[in-house]
Amino acid sequence: MFFSLNKKLIYTITVFFLFTSLIFIYAFYILNANKIREEQKSAIARNQQYIELLYQNISLRKELSDIKKEHPVITLKPEIGNLVQPQDLNEKQKQISLERKRADETLKNYDDRYQALAESFKIVLISAVLFFFALLALWILIRIWVLKPIDKLSKVSRLVLAGNYASRLQLPPDQLFSDEFDNLMHTFNSMLDNIENGIREIRKTESFLQSLIDSIPDGIRVLDEQGNIIIANKEYYRQINSNENCIGRKCYESSQNRKEQCPYSLFTCPLRALREKKASSIKFIQQFAAYPNRHLAINAAPLNIQDAQGKTLNYIVESIRDLSEDIRFSHQQKLSSLGFLATSVAHEMKNHLGSIRMITEGLLNKYFQNRSDEDEEKKYLTLIDKQLVECINVPERLLKMAQFSQEEQSKFSLQSGIHDVISLLDYEAKRNGISISFQTPQKEASLLGNEADFKMMIMNLMQNALKAMPDGGSLAVRLSVGKRIKIEIEDTGQGIPADKLKRIFEPFYSQGHSSQHQGTGLGLAIVKSIVEKLNGTIEVKSKPGLGTCFTIKFPLK
Repeated sequence: MFFSLNKKLIYTITVFFLFTSLIFIYAFYILNANKIREEQKSAIARNQQYIELLYQNISLRKELSDIKKEHPVITLKPEIGNLVQPQDLNEKQKQISLERKRADETLKNYDDRYQALAESFKIVLISAVLFFFALLALWILIRIWVLKPIDKLSKVSRLVLAGNYASRLQLPPDQLFSDEFDNLMHTFNSMLDNIENGIREIRKTESFLQSLIDSIPDGIRVLDEQGNIIIANKEYYRQINSNENCIGRKCYESSQNRKEQCPYSLFTCPLRALREKKASSIKFIQQFAAYPNRHLAINAAPLNIQDAQGKTLNYIVESIRDLSEDIRFSHQQKLSSLGFLATSVAHEMKNHLGSIRMITEGLLNKYFQNRSDEDEEKKYLTLIDKQLVECINVPERLLKMAQFSQEEQSKFSLQSGIHDVISLLDYEAKRNGISISFQTPQKEASLLGNEADFKMMIMNLMQNALKAMPDGGSLAVRLSVGKRIKIEIEDTGQGIPADKLKRIFEPFYSQGHSSQHQGTGLGLAIVKSIVEKLNGTIEVKSKPGLGTCFTIKFPLK
């Protein structure tokens, strides 16, 4: 049942007022009753004394009258003096009685004042004690009804402020009466229930959204206008090689490990680019500090949201794709195409070439077996047979080149791999007036890895060299073994400008000098990926008009 706190206080104050008033009246009655009884006793005593004096006065008058009757003339001796007359005696008695009465009244007034003062002090003291106990009782009730509930509210509020939304006010069970504070506590607990449910739903939604963006294969990063990271997914953490929470950090601090904003001359800043160009999106390629050799394609777009107050909040959403997978996919596509080509060539060429070889062998055995080796016709047929054997080996090399297995690693010969690639490109080189030379040490050089990857790397570099010499030239391939295995591929082609030299390993960056030689821009990116996969390094030196030299180094072990 609801019982108002206002009524509680009014009824309590009224009860205490009546109680203290009754106690005060009772004390006042006790004190004044004693005073009245004492005054009654004093009055009775004075009346008795007055009656006794009156009786004595009457007796004296009677005795004096009797004496006068018996002795009308009284002669006194000279030494006694004059006799006092009766009227003088009465006058003296009146004066004495009056003085005594005044003295009694003065004494009585003094006693009355003293008693009144003492009684007033008692009344004040009792009133003060009663008032003190009344205030103490009232304070205890106010503490129980007001201060303790407020203290409970304050404690729970501080816990909620600290993030403990599971805190609740402890309410007394089976309470008969309830007041405003009880209702407030119930309301406060209900409010906390709603807040906790709301926060739980928000966290559930945030968890769903975070899981959603974590499932995206590209790195996702959301920035505010100041460059602070608001949202990031797992792929982004993998791209920066960190498990540390980056929310709230600056974008340049997270991805580039810089303490200040990136210089515009070295990095493309999406914040500045979108602000200046006012474009719907921008695309650029960038490297992060954790993996400087990985090229990341970043697609940035603005995001504008209005808050509850109608204020527009500006953000930037970045989709960051690691091009290593695209390069690998392109690599696989090339190998797949080579495999298909090799299979087709093997079926189309080997069968026909095998038939032609059988014919030449049949001719040699039937018509030229007994002829001398110096016979011109036999020489030509023998040469044709040898060339047919070489032609049959071409599709076999293509089949070896097409074999690809990322997990399969074996020890292979570098000389053999380079020879196979040169054999495949020799015809194209001669057709364009390009001579190919191969310098190799006497000692066999070998690597542990995937031979098909190695051949693809050499082929891409040599094909680029051939494209750089449309008017002919020379291509030198040098293999040496020292502290490290070194492979040099040097051409006498057109060369690469210095300002573009640092970008040639970027994915989709092509330096073809004509539409005929324009490629996808993935060849050198694939080369660099394979070199790093084999734990090697690649360097390039080039001068426009003089040629280009690629140097690849591998560890001996």
